[in-house]
Amino acid sequence: MKTTLLLAFSAFLLAPQNEPAKPLPNRTRCRQTLSVKPWAKGLKQIPSTVIDKGVLRNVPYTSYRAGEYELNIYGDPEAPACFEIGIHGALLRSADAKKNCYDIVGVILGDASSVAFLKTLNPEGDKKARGGITYEITPPTAEDAYGGWWISLYSEALLDRSRATAAEMAKITTPLKEVKASEPSKPAGPISVDPVTEGRWGAEDLADARKKKDAVEETQAVYKPAIAKTESGYQSTRTVDDTGYILFVCANSDKHEDREELLKKCPSCGKNDTYFWDKDKSCFLSFQCGAVYANELVKCTLCGKPPKKVRTKHL
Repeated sequence: MKTTLLLAFSAFLLAPQNEPAKPLPNRTRCRQTLSVKPWAKGLKQIPSTVIDKGVLRNVPYTSYRAGEYELNIYGDPEAPACFEIGIHGALLRSADAKKNCYDIVGVILGDASSVAFLKTLNPEGDKKARGGITYEITPPTAEDAYGGWWISLYSEALLDRSRATAAEMAKITTPLKEVKASEPSKPAGPISVDPVTEGRWGAEDLADARKKKDAVEETQAVYKPAIAKTESGYQSTRTVDDTGYILFVCANSDKHEDREELLKKCPSCGKNDTYFWDKDKSCFLSFQCGAVYANELVKCTLCGKPPKKVRTKHL
């Protein structure tokens, strides 16, 4: 009798789910919540390897990494079907790192009951459902773990509706061999930007991407850095969430110590704004007013020295 009840309860927990009772937090909240944690210093976007198997098959996603912590958000960035936080490498042996993962999920969700439910899962690997959301802990030994330990929250119903079509996949992905063969970014006057700021991936970015050991390189691909879901489906296009303040480090100045510079105020409209790099014009553009942020104005506000390398910092 006990065995029958246990099997019935397990079947209930793992049964196919309907729409989630409460939406998962969007990409901006997930990223911003993680970025302010001291143990996630240096959080940056990394290439997202296309997953072609399992429940996450052909679901576009965005990846961020800080050291050996990784955050992934799947589906529509404004209404995700899944988000997960995980650890790699030496952190796999750290109880504090796993606690950080539990804690950040709690802050992202802002729901004590959901966190309490999550903590009923076996940390060595488990899966349960609640309110239309599947809570899963994946150990590094799992086939789909890419060597990491993961906490994942997802809606199976939303994931099914979030898969990109073959036509969409052709627009929003880049074959791995093309990324490896890509040329370095060309300087625009005295400054240069990294490939992701240009809206593409460079060969050097692949060091942080997930590795698929069971597939030859010619068959692998990564999602493009900026993807949005519109009425016409998935598109490779920027939204405000893909822009940021202009960021660089002013180093080796004779007037101050090495320092990080953030440029926020638009020279044209005088308002704080976020920016993106226009590859055709070879300059930053204001996302809100569309004005050019002239390259000669991208310089240290203390010593006037122009930077060698510039990128944008997400809010």
